[in-house]
Amino acid sequence: MFAIAPRVVVYPFSAAPPVVGEGWIAIAVLADWAPAVGAGNAREPVFGNGSHQTTRLCAAAVDLLCRQRPGMSVLDVGTGTGILARVARARGACFVAGTDIDPVAVDCARAHAELDHARDIHFGSEPPDHWGARFDLVVANILEAPLRSLAPAIGRALLPGGVLLISGFTRPQAPALRLAFETAGLQSTDGFYLDEWVLLKFGAPHSASR
Repeated sequence: MFAIAPRVVVYPFSAAPPVVGEGWIAIAVLADWAPAVGAGNAREPVFGNGSHQTTRLCAAAVDLLCRQRPGMSVLDVGTGTGILARVARARGACFVAGTDIDPVAVDCARAHAELDHARDIHFGSEPPDHWGARFDLVVANILEAPLRSLAPAIGRALLPGGVLLISGFTRPQAPALRLAFETAGLQSTDGFYLDEWVLLKFGAPHSASR
């Protein structure tokens, strides 16, 4: 068991659920989820068990924002194991979707959501703006290049006044990514750091004309 946010712990599904304090949540993970992709072949485990610095940055921010505003709609872009989507749902988000271009990751996220009986989380491969301006909170913990290319579509997924969290990159990459999302019409509001890794926070203008 280990903490990925101030009030969120992760534990192996094979172990008994840990006893946690009031207001905490415990998220089970399947150890080394790596389905076979052919006879004698194995796949690398899907990213997102909570141990990486960027996942921890995002988990802490998602947990805090969902506690502050229960009932939000949340989109997790590049969902991996679905851990950020599961945190959002556990904190009372009313509609949660997770997307990933890797079909194995989508299967992995669905398998993990079953551990919570969270069949109401939508996992799929849709682009971020598939639902239109639907989300109060969007989190994208992916690499620099896909963040750059998806910036306009991610911006279109946010409701006016919505919040975007991006991570998956290092300090030297942050200025160019901040500019890319500002060019897409979002307003940079904050930055958070863990070792060399960065989380940037943006707000969507309250006016719908973007």
